[in-house]
Amino acid sequence: MSSPSFITAIDELTPLLTKPYFHLEVGQVNDHAAYLLRFEGESTWHRHTQDEMYVVLEGEVKIEFHNQPTRILKKHCVTVVRAYTTHHPSSEQGALVLMMKPKEMFYAPQAKGE
Repeated sequence: MSSPSFITAIDELTPLLTKPYFHLEVGQVNDHAAYLLRFEGESTWHRHTQDEMYVVLEGEVKIEFHNQPTRILKKHCVTVVRAYTTHHPSSEQGALVLMMKPKEMFYAPQAKGE
């Protein structure tokens, strides 16, 4: 069995997340990447052309949808938002989230007023 080419310690990356929704890539498999983010407050309503997965490592995330029930994700919960689904993630108290999606589609919401 081959060994990994590198090891990433999430605990060491977390202090680098100084702004809400700023992301750090923690690894890539083929054309998909895993990103670490700190969710705080409101994101914007948006949608993507491909699926994305949320894995909540700490805290709680709320994802609202136009035509679906709201999803509340607590620590260690996972959900997939399907392509072309308009959604609005947020976290009142802040959350640490690992997201997986195709590398070229990462969405970084702009701050209000930008």
